[in-house]
Amino acid sequence: MYMMFFGSSVLLLIGMAVLWSVFLFRGRRWLTLLNIFFLLAWLGLALVATWSIGWEFIRQIFGMLAPMVVSPFILLVTVRDRSVWGQLVKRYAVFVSWFAVYMITFQIPAFPDGWTYFECFGLPILVFILLYAWDKWFGRRFYRHWIVIGSVLMILGFIFISLLWNAKAMQDEGHAMQGNWGGGKVTTVKPSVDVTTLTGPDATAVTKQYDFTAAKKNMSVPDGSEKELWLFNGQLTGPAIRVTQGDVVEVTLTNKNIEDGITIHWHGYDVPNAEDGVPDISQKVVAVGESYTYRFTADTAGTFWYHSHNQSSEQVGHGLFGSFIVEPKKQVKEELEIVGFVAPKYVDSSGALLPANGKVPKNIKPGTNVRIRLGNAHNKPQKLILNGTTFQIAAIDGNLIHKPTDLKETYLQIPAGGRMDITFTMPNHAVCLFDAKDATGGWVFQSTGENTKASTEIPDNVFKPEKYGEKQATTLDASDGFDRLFTMVFDSKLAFFDGMVHHLWTINGELYPNTPMLMVNEGDLVKTTFVNRSYSHHPMHLHGHKMLVLTRNGAATTGSPWWTDTLNVKPGETYEVAFKADNPGIWMDHCHNLDHATNGMMMHLQYNNVYTPFSGHTHE
Repeated sequence: MYMMFFGSSVLLLIGMAVLWSVFLFRGRRWLTLLNIFFLLAWLGLALVATWSIGWEFIRQIFGMLAPMVVSPFILLVTVRDRSVWGQLVKRYAVFVSWFAVYMITFQIPAFPDGWTYFECFGLPILVFILLYAWDKWFGRRFYRHWIVIGSVLMILGFIFISLLWNAKAMQDEGHAMQGNWGGGKVTTVKPSVDVTTLTGPDATAVTKQYDFTAAKKNMSVPDGSEKELWLFNGQLTGPAIRVTQGDVVEVTLTNKNIEDGITIHWHGYDVPNAEDGVPDISQKVVAVGESYTYRFTADTAGTFWYHSHNQSSEQVGHGLFGSFIVEPKKQVKEELEIVGFVAPKYVDSSGALLPANGKVPKNIKPGTNVRIRLGNAHNKPQKLILNGTTFQIAAIDGNLIHKPTDLKETYLQIPAGGRMDITFTMPNHAVCLFDAKDATGGWVFQSTGENTKASTEIPDNVFKPEKYGEKQATTLDASDGFDRLFTMVFDSKLAFFDGMVHHLWTINGELYPNTPMLMVNEGDLVKTTFVNRSYSHHPMHLHGHKMLVLTRNGAATTGSPWWTDTLNVKPGETYEVAFKADNPGIWMDHCHNLDHATNGMMMHLQYNNVYTPFSGHTHE
């Protein structure tokens, strides 16, 4: 629906622009009626979009463009008995209609400033005045074809300048980046802290040690083709890290031949800032022939994963990722456990399921408790279906669900970077887990009693985490209000990038590195509002902290506390989330569609007294 609104809106505005351009200024009532029809269709489309997607998706676009697009019709009705003014209005309509196409495609930002308001409202008025002056001074010799050609050339010039200007923003050094304090007080009472001092335990405390070597390797992928993959220890997926809650983990990373350099980020795990693996913030990249050691305490049980965080769209896409499981000290019940991922885009673009800890069992004894820890290494949300049994969602992003209930004929949508723990009791017939785009690449579990055929039917109902499980008190107390209130509006711009015209993805109208820094003090209680005004999904991932989802589209969550580190915000959606600023550092906050992050959708959360000694941009 969101693509339909955006595409149809542009096409209808182009249609109006073309009609105004070919309009015979002496009359032709049917052309006028056709243009009115296009206008009503555009207004109707806006109403449909508001109803089905949400007002936030079109609020700014419609609010800025509607007065501009409607103004020629109002003027024509007002001056219909005055031929001179009527001709002038039609000439004005040519420019304004082409300008509206430009504004909806290239220019309207999330938070309009004075210049944007002048562009939408002041510039058309200025053009009207100039046309009047020209007509008066030069005796109505401003012919229609001059207007049309001049308007089109002007808009093409605006487009070209916008493409260059937006591309320039990606090359900035971040000097325009400013701290956003979210309406709270600025304090500087604590001494400055270097991120490199925010480390894990001493080496003497290590209880689990791993050595990883990153290198290129040619191998077969799920679709049967041979590809060059980039792997940890030559494995797809990377070596499974499995530890027990309380272990001190040490991982030594060596780069054999990944030219751009690598790091390891512990996705969803709240490690000390120096262990976070973000280049130019917590460390420099590990170049070819170099090594780097990460060390932290595994104090939180759950399902997590690790991946390279340098040029990560390409490096994760080629296979530099793996599973990280922290088992609780006391197991609740005996389970057969299966760990897997949806494959990243360069490994298998259709989203095949990859086992992360050996082969997937083909036969399971009826009555066996099964837990599938499933992560999404792809850039897009994945639609997963489990058919053949009732099941429960035991955890989201490593966070346990309080009193989960049975689900059936319900599909799961796992965000890019997100994880879900699925549990069920094996029945005496087949169970199938598969991706909606590729049922043949799924996993079929047969009962040890007899073989049966598993259904690949795709259910209509989607899992709704905001309503799942039973409500429970949390450790986050907002009874006294929040110390920081931030709003992040997601949008897009077109620009020249890598030799082509690309969509660049913005936060609050800015591209990284000029996205405002979210500033906090240690101990602050922070609320962030996400508004997706773009036509794509944005799985927002905050490093070093867990977010508690408060509302979705204005409605409060009613189920088990929904803690997450990667929240998928669909087009037109709004979310309110909260977190405690209890892990000092400078942390990435970015879209985990890693192509979007590469194309501008990144920012930082910075504690007021923390600084980094490294320079340059974060190489997402």
